[in-house]
Amino acid sequence: MTMNDMTYSEAIEAVMRENNGVATLRQIYADIWKFKDKSKIKGKTTNNTIQERVQRDERFLRLGLGIYGLKSMQNSIKQAEQENSPKDRKHSKLQGMLLEIGNAKNYKTYTNDKKFKFSGILLSDIATLSQLPIFTYERIIKDSLSFCDVVWLNERGFADSIFEVEISTDFRDAFIKFNEMQDFYTKFYCIAEQNRYDKFKKEINKTSFRNIKDRVKFISDNEIFSEYELALKTKKSIFNL
Repeated sequence: MTMNDMTYSEAIEAVMRENNGVATLRQIYADIWKFKDKSKIKGKTTNNTIQERVQRDERFLRLGLGIYGLKSMQNSIKQAEQENSPKDRKHSKLQGMLLEIGNAKNYKTYTNDKKFKFSGILLSDIATLSQLPIFTYERIIKDSLSFCDVVWLNERGFADSIFEVEISTDFRDAFIKFNEMQDFYTKFYCIAEQNRYDKFKKEINKTSFRNIKDRVKFISDNEIFSEYELALKTKKSIFNL
């Protein structure tokens, strides 16, 4: 079958197969025209048509808020995630969820950890930015903010929210990054297991972090997991972050 003969569903499947059986909606929107002749499309709502196909065609499986895969390759997609260590899998899962939430809220999103996967997709392919815009002193971007786990940026290119996933670290590196951004109206979040809250409070109350201690919010990892799963079921973002 030639490219010009492909249906939307066939072209979507081709995009997914090119990406090991999984793709974000953003990837599909961009890459579908490798397999389908756009010059023959009369309607102007092609993205709506693509969304309708991935949601209704039984050959496709929803893996995230904006991630879809081939049912026939479901096992290989799961195996790809097992390449990370258990600690890294949990870390990357939370990062992937936070990136997807940011995307659903129409933020521009960034992560430093580009090599890990979430639902079979590299975090770098879920984030909408490969690097941060220089909206302040370059040293702050280069030496601090660019190492953050997840950053949401508003439509003007400024950091709206910064998230640090603290699986086993002592929170101090996160607070140092937040400190660098204390002069901005940016929200700071630490994501960790609930049993680490006392450690969080002990560290944030140290003198070094007095300027940000009332601005940093602790969120348990289970809260993120639960809210994300609910968002998947309701097919809309319900987060209040």
